[in-house]
Amino acid sequence: KRYDLQRKLRLFEQTSYFDVKENKQVVRDIPKEFIKPWDSFTTDARNELEKIVVSFKQNLRVINKTTNKYLTYENGKKVLKPQIKGDSWAIRKPLHKDTVFAKVSLQKIKKVKLSEALKNPENIVDKRFRSEILRIGATYGKFDPDKINKYFKDRKYLYEKTDISKVAIYYFETDNAAVRKSLDTSFTEKTIKESVTDSGIQKILLNHLAMKNNKPEQAFSPEGIEDMNRNITTLNNGKPHQPIFKVRIYEPIGNKFQVGYTGNKKTKYVEAAKGTNLFFAIYADDAGNRSYETIALNIVAERLKQGLKAVPERNKKEHELLFHLSPNDLVYVPTEEELIGGTKCRIEDIKASRIYKMVSCTGSQCFFIPNNIAYPIVQTAELGANNKSEKSWDGIMIKQVCIKMFINRLGEMIM
Repeated sequence: KRYDLQRKLRLFEQTSYFDVKENKQVVRDIPKEFIKPWDSFTTDARNELEKIVVSFKQNLRVINKTTNKYLTYENGKKVLKPQIKGDSWAIRKPLHKDTVFAKVSLQKIKKVKLSEALKNPENIVDKRFRSEILRIGATYGKFDPDKINKYFKDRKYLYEKTDISKVAIYYFETDNAAVRKSLDTSFTEKTIKESVTDSGIQKILLNHLAMKNNKPEQAFSPEGIEDMNRNITTLNNGKPHQPIFKVRIYEPIGNKFQVGYTGNKKTKYVEAAKGTNLFFAIYADDAGNRSYETIALNIVAERLKQGLKAVPERNKKEHELLFHLSPNDLVYVPTEEELIGGTKCRIEDIKASRIYKMVSCTGSQCFFIPNNIAYPIVQTAELGANNKSEKSWDGIMIKQVCIKMFINRLGEMIM
């Protein structure tokens, strides 16, 4: 009863006040003042909230066994039977983007020393000089690069008053993948020269771009493309050409991987789909120096099918795996004073403000945000360009010093 009376008294004090001038109790329209349970309640609440570390249960299902069933006839009746043939594995993530690239071999030109060019004289660009080299080689009975090089060296590397100490040769780039793309305003002069595979189409596009004052927004707008195809014969130096709406562009294979290993699948390459970089491996050599690698989803799926761990225990340099990180994993960024033996620290020394959450990774980069940020609303310098950063808020590169934290089912931190 005493507690109920105190509660009612507090409620009455919150919803009314005593007006001294009127000498009476006045009821408030809207209560705007609240009585704290104790004087330092707000400060204490904030301090305790800042100690809370939010962790997430990891459930990274990359592959798992399926229980497919199919309809078949037995004794004239339809029967639903489980699948027996095949390995019955199901991939729970998109393996790659929809766009498929084809591996291409592109002929390029570069200048090399004459001695280098003589190793494969058929690749020399200048036809007249190539014929002269073959003629000189025939006078020696057999083609001898050293003798031919000495022949020109004695003549101070001059051929028809032209310096031939360095000559242009053809060579082939094989580590490229190409895909067809519709013409648009992104086709600048640089893009056309460095990306379009067909040299004939390159000339047409560059001639058309030059007629439009090198302005892609005019040259390759819908009206500009129509104008180009209307005058395509003129742009092609009087030779007829089919209308151009799509062109084949190329780029380095890089992190692209083969669709398969048989038939024409081995020449088709794809890129990993967004959000499928789930494992960031941190390795260390004997001296403790760290190296980093994002493990592609197709490699993870293949390893799991074979019954191995998702991340290789050693990288190509034979560095040993320290640990791997996935999105929502927590790491601690210790100070030099907190480190024990360079790899550990005491649980009692942990400060919640130095705990970071792994967000994403690509290549050798790994990005984090402080563990107490759920979703950033305002862009800040500390969080970085995409609201995530490789560095902690005090400028430390997180992946270089971080220690992975494990949270058990009771919410207890384990280092």
